[in-house]
Amino acid sequence: MDAARQARQERKEELLRELAEICVEEQVEEGVFLETPHFSIIERAAAHLGRQLSRQAQERAAREVAAQCEARVACPTCGALCDVRTENRLITSGDGPVEMTETVADCRSCRRSFFPSARSDGTG
Repeated sequence: MDAARQARQERKEELLRELAEICVEEQVEEGVFLETPHFSIIERAAAHLGRQLSRQAQERAAREVAAQCEARVACPTCGALCDVRTENRLITSGDGPVEMTETVADCRSCRRSFFPSARSDGTG
């Protein structure tokens, strides 16, 4: 593992420990530990935090995919060059609602909309 990758891994571990601490602090404030809680209570809070992280990561990854797309692409139907814009829409992932950023192009020549990405013509 190179130095940059190792540093990122250590930073992720640090942030995850910090998030775990915040999660437990919230449970303390809610009185969860005034008595010994059933482990499912602890597990539920941890799973909720994991889903929040997953949604954030999905949103960020979608923005990165959109950022890699060219500003102008050829229409897959007629070949005319079309401007690409981004749009946000709410989707439901396995971990809950995610604001998805996606690229969209509208061809004025053949009146077709398509969804290009960095490695696709947007047809499939």
